Amino acid sequence: MKLPKFEYAAPESLGQACRLLESRGEEAHPIAGGTDLLMALKNRQKFPKMLVDLGAVPNLSRIEYSDADGLRIGAMVSLRRLAANPIVREKYPILVQAALSVGTVQLQAMGTVGGNLCQDTCCMYFNRSAMVRQSLEPCHKLGGCICHVVSSSEECWAAYTGDLAPALLALGASVSMAGPGGEQRLPLQELFSGDGKRPIALRPGQLLAEIQVPAAPPRSGAVYLKLRQRETLDYPLLGVAVHLTLERGENGHCKTAALAMTAVDKAPILLQEAGKLAGRKLTEAQIRELARAAYKRAHPMKNLYGLTTKYRLSMVEVYVEMAVRQALESAIH
Repeated sequence: MKLPKFEYAAPESLGQACRLLESRGEEAHPIAGGTDLLMALKNRQKFPKMLVDLGAVPNLSRIEYSDADGLRIGAMVSLRRLAANPIVREKYPILVQAALSVGTVQLQAMGTVGGNLCQDTCCMYFNRSAMVRQSLEPCHKLGGCICHVVSSSEECWAAYTGDLAPALLALGASVSMAGPGGEQRLPLQELFSGDGKRPIALRPGQLLAEIQVPAAPPRSGAVYLKLRQRETLDYPLLGVAVHLTLERGENGHCKTAALAMTAVDKAPILLQEAGKLAGRKLTEAQIRELARAAYKRAHPMKNLYGLTTKYRLSMVEVYVEMAVRQALESAIH
């Protein structure tokens, strides 16, 4: 498969990159590691006339930490470098779990944190070569009027399958978005549109510049679990992230709780019901109740290769219960 022809630009500042993207509008597309984008170009799923390489933009590849401000991750930090950072390994092991669950070692070395967060949604009907797709009517993501997952739907049901998003959502992360008018800081959840056709809520000229993660409080534990057919390469068929913080003392009451999921909807899900655990002692009944709430919120569709939707849905409760227990064990010890 050959790449289509395109112009190439390598801006040397964030402002220059944003202005260039704004001036070319839909014709331009940023490129970081390229592990997702280049395959989309070869499969003729995307048709940019210009690629704007962010590799030469300064300060997008830094990792910084302070007890006051927490962790700051540049959007161009590679997944492998994030997982190898001593501070991340010590204070945010859930990010190590999520980063090392992405693809293969080679993809982790090339893929970036920003690219993983901003990846396109997946669908077994869309993510094929142009030759294979020619027997199908164009779907919503290709400018058509049909969703091959839900044929009667007027919207796209492609699934968001990023691994880092649920881990960062559970940690309460925020993002800095750069644009021609300057930078804007938002909760991470606002990065995702919930539209399978255009899953990332970036306007022309905007770029994800940095991710901020609050400092990990004492007596906290966090876990990311991923369901997939193979131990490497595969996208998640379900991803569950849990972050718990316990009160001081021997009673073991929950101070804060967060649960996020991926691959079961058009955007990553931050389950609001997890917040109800605050101030309560975690019992088996409460863990099962939370798992049931996650089961009701998940909407896996027949849009990913692999296990059946019925099995994937049944695994939601199993994985949530496992993740909560593992996070609780980590917080206690």
